[in-house]
Amino acid sequence: MSLEVLFDPFFLFCVSCMVLPVWWEFPTLSQQDILDFYLHPSMLAAWGLLLATVFVTKKMGKTVKLSKGERMRARWYLLNGAIIHILLDGLVGAHKINPLMVRSYNRLDARYGFEVGNFDGALVHIVSAVELYLKGPVCLALYYAFHRGSPHRDVLEFFTCVTQAYGTIVYLGQEALSGMPHFDVDYELTFSLYHLLYFWFAVVIGCVLYLLFPTYLGYRSYMRIVEASARPVSKKK
Repeated sequence: MSLEVLFDPFFLFCVSCMVLPVWWEFPTLSQQDILDFYLHPSMLAAWGLLLATVFVTKKMGKTVKLSKGERMRARWYLLNGAIIHILLDGLVGAHKINPLMVRSYNRLDARYGFEVGNFDGALVHIVSAVELYLKGPVCLALYYAFHRGSPHRDVLEFFTCVTQAYGTIVYLGQEALSGMPHFDVDYELTFSLYHLLYFWFAVVIGCVLYLLFPTYLGYRSYMRIVEASARPVSKKK
């Protein structure tokens, strides 16, 4: 990947997700704790999968030229696939891998603290499992499709956007309907550092992002599919 990625807002968001757990607990952590966190097999596997996807996509076949906007969209799917869906929501959220990150997730949403099989945490564990085993791999395939000019790109993008938006609605909807018992909601608008990080940023901004952005991208991909299907098919002589 080029240096352009260093200025991508979503890349910086993903990096902040890697820094936040250590920064929040830093006074109580030893050097070994920090090394164990960043060198955990799940962390190395996720970033390794990301780099492997980029290598296979760009070095083992012919790629097409993309605009800056298309490259940003491709990175959105790449980072979502490897980091958000597979590592964070999947391995950490569903399977509770990497203890320091697990504690951070539990502060974000207490439902993640329930063991798999407990009804109170069942929904987030199902959503996270779908991210790990379906949405993550599809996002990586979509990154490949972008750079290879695949005719499947729009269909994969529409499917991915629908699942991202739907997953957010289900995730947030259950909690909203039950009165937000598992979020540390900042009802008094204190805007404390804890609430800024683990409620306003992680829950409010995060859920809005995963509702609006997939809806917008999904609508555009849907319209391209409709336009393509409406074009007359040329008959070969």
